[in-house]
This record gives sequence, C-alpha cells and structure tokens, in this order.
Amino acid sequence: MADKLAVRVRTVPEAVVVAADGDLDLETAPVLRARAAAVLADRPEALIVDLGDVGFCGSAGLQVLAELVAETADGGIPLALVAAHYPVVRVVRLSRLDEAVALHATVDDARAWIRRQPGR
Repeated sequence: MADKLAVRVRTVPEAVVVAADGDLDLETAPVLRARAAAVLADRPEALIVDLGDVGFCGSAGLQVLAELVAETADGGIPLALVAAHYPVVRVVRLSRLDEAVALHATVDDARAWIRRQPGR
C-alpha cells in the first residue's frame, strides 16, 4: 500500500504554494489534483507546486503535473515546480515536463523566478 500524501496550501507574496509530502502515485494523485484545482479556481497570481518532500512520483503524479502545466498556461498563470529528490527530478526530466514548467530545487528559488517574470 502506498504512503499517504499530505498536501498543504499556503500563500507567499509571489504565489500560492501547494506542497505535497509523501508518495505521488495512482492512489494519492487525486489528492494533489483536488487541492491544486481548488487553488486554481481562485485565480492566483502564480502557483508553486512543491514536491520537495515527495520521494516517489509515478505516472499518475506526472499526469497531474501535466494537467497543471496545461491549466496554468491556458490561464496565463506562472507555474513553478519544486523537486529536490533525485527520483522525482529524474521522472520529471525523463517525461520532459521540465521543458514545459520551470523546475527549481527550493521554494525560494521558485519565488525568485516568479519575481523575474514579465509583468511582476
């Protein structure tokens, strides 16, 4: 059985941060999807998805990330992805999601990137 996934939402001056802790797999991906959808419904200035405490990201997790890339692009919302653990960074790069979303090692790096975006 997969570890549970805890998802916390907080606001920083630059963005809303959706932070996941646990494994992101078929069982837990809907939790991240639901929390991120609720945040996007409020039309944030920018979104940071923090996977810094995620140790595993399976195909269902990648699907959620791809959906977020599409939704934020359609809405003109800057999206930054934080991934610190090699297994997560590796699957993001192998799936080429890093070509569609800004990948950062820390939330602070993501916040700095958002501040440098045009119109900020």
